[in-house]
Amino acid sequence: MINLPPELRQFATLLDAQPGPIQSAFQYALCLLMVESGKIRLVETLPGENGATCIFETLTEESFTFGVTKPPVSPEAEAMLVEQLRAILDEDDGD
Repeated sequence: MINLPPELRQFATLLDAQPGPIQSAFQYALCLLMVESGKIRLVETLPGENGATCIFETLTEESFTFGVTKPPVSPEAEAMLVEQLRAILDEDDGD
């Protein structure tokens, strides 16, 4: 289990209670935000039966790669998810 900062624990608990497709969409949106902030980079996108799998790599000294399935949402819905997540994270940063 990842040791989250206190300000994100409540959000993680809320997200864990959501159905799988919602969790997947927010996980993907979080990855997009992390790419935007320079914490990870998109290495490649692989086609798959359940949608494309995006392979990301952390930009740390001990980098590692991981895959996240891109959810079947429209570009508009994807942008909305990213903005909602950005707002949640901005609120937590302000505490």
